[in-house]
Amino acid sequence: FVIFCLPLPYLAFLISHARQPGSLTAALIVRPVFAWQFNWLGFLLLLGPLVIVLRVLGIITGWEWMVTLLRWLMGSIACFWGLVSIYGLAATIKPPEVTTHELIIPGLAKKDDGLRLVQLADPHLSWWTSRQEAQEIIDTIKGLKPELLVLTGDLVDQNPDYADSLGEYLKQVQPRLGKFGIIGNHDVYTGREEIAQKMEASGIRMLRRGWVSLEDKGVGLLLGGMDDSGIGWTGPDPWEKQIPEIVKSCPPGLPLIWLGHRPTSFDKVLGLPVALTLSGHTHGGQLRIPFGGPGLADLGFARSAGLYRVGDQVLYVSRGTGTVGWPFRIACPEEIALFILRAP
Repeated sequence: FVIFCLPLPYLAFLISHARQPGSLTAALIVRPVFAWQFNWLGFLLLLGPLVIVLRVLGIITGWEWMVTLLRWLMGSIACFWGLVSIYGLAATIKPPEVTTHELIIPGLAKKDDGLRLVQLADPHLSWWTSRQEAQEIIDTIKGLKPELLVLTGDLVDQNPDYADSLGEYLKQVQPRLGKFGIIGNHDVYTGREEIAQKMEASGIRMLRRGWVSLEDKGVGLLLGGMDDSGIGWTGPDPWEKQIPEIVKSCPPGLPLIWLGHRPTSFDKVLGLPVALTLSGHTHGGQLRIPFGGPGLADLGFARSAGLYRVGDQVLYVSRGTGTVGWPFRIACPEEIALFILRAP
């Protein structure tokens, strides 16, 4: 316990100065301490009192064999969880997986056929993100040659000044149609207005509650989006009820792509002229049962990862590139999504 507390002043320095560690420091110190503080400490605090209760029960009843058995079981569980945590920590160091999706967009002009759109979801840039990891994400995006880049919220964590760092990284990517983003719930917790201002200053157009046309750039396409309210996190956002009003204010005749941080925003665009909804928020659950099994996010969201269709309308829920709470991923790799938009 004492050993894992020794790096805490260093972590406090990273947070207060909005700094990022190097990859070696992140792998050997920052991530393990993060895992200990947020997982193992809570795990032990739960197990400790249970062991005491069982010990007292054994003394009172004389059932020492039961206490011994339960201790063995808890030790086995702790060892198993430790191995899972180590595997999950290692998984977060891998480069993000690129998923490619060709989608027919009703109303897209023939001249715009093949447009390349990249979605970056939930980077959660903060003290647990090494400089090398962040640069690797940017290099991956650059390699996809996007014509349009969208960020679907949860951009930074812990200190709004991390938005300056994220903005600097993103300056390396210059899509011809621009970069657009929305505010996620963690951005609200960290400092909604500061983050939005810093992202705008670095060249990212933030869609706070509205839409933008790309016609001035020669493409017949609309982008819409709005801030997350930050209210709750396991279900719908109460602000999503404003979405139909925003969509109905868009000019008719052009396809609309909606950026909604939570996948529940899709429910509000059904039946409206929205061709594609891009969201994140869930991280795919971060922990999923291997070979296509369910994940933790399925407990709170009907649509937690991947592609969903209702008629001609499509929702894509990205697994994102960051983590929150548990600093690891199991059977749920980080993701950058590339969409190749096709005319009907």
